[in-house]
Amino acid sequence: MFKLLIFDFDGVLVISNDAHVEVCRRALKKAGIDREVKYDKITHYFGKPYRDVLRAIMGSDYTPEKLEIAYEEQRRLLHSNWFLENIERIDGIREFLLDLKKKNIMLALASGNERAFLDRVMGFLDLDGIFDLILSAEDVSRSKPDPEMVYKAMKKFGVKPEETLFVGDARNDILAAKSAGVRSAVVLTGVLSKKEAMEMKPDFIFETVLDLDVV
Repeated sequence: MFKLLIFDFDGVLVISNDAHVEVCRRALKKAGIDREVKYDKITHYFGKPYRDVLRAIMGSDYTPEKLEIAYEEQRRLLHSNWFLENIERIDGIREFLLDLKKKNIMLALASGNERAFLDRVMGFLDLDGIFDLILSAEDVSRSKPDPEMVYKAMKKFGVKPEETLFVGDARNDILAAKSAGVRSAVVLTGVLSKKEAMEMKPDFIFETVLDLDVV
């Protein structure tokens, strides 16, 4: 049915959103912002570059100096052993992806994370060398929900929108898919609850990425 599957990373291929939220909170605290930021406010901006997320959740506390302090702390934490110890593997994910490749389905990763982070965590998860294309924050000028990543992936492989499925866990993933005219699937291992996912009206909803059965 589909020739190209595009996957978001956090909340889809690894259970990591709680760790990312904690990283953001610690980064703000390092910058001298002690107020508690609600979980939903932080995850609302997931999919965007690190600085954009921090800038948004700082609100009226923002200054350029605080943003740089928070950004450096965020990057330090994301590259720490603490982060790897606080994410959860999805058992069987490597085998699942390899089975898709055996069906001659092209696999792309489209993440708002920085490339160095993706390389490190994918190595930790033993997902190196599986994806035919990896798009990170450095590879686009406009982050999700803009569809630039989706367009780039389709152009790379010469596929049509109707031949493409975007699998994500957050609003920005689904909005990017809809803007690009491709089919969308939400997995419930990330940001959105089932009720919230249904309100977004994706084409498919699955409990986990391993339940994806439309190929």
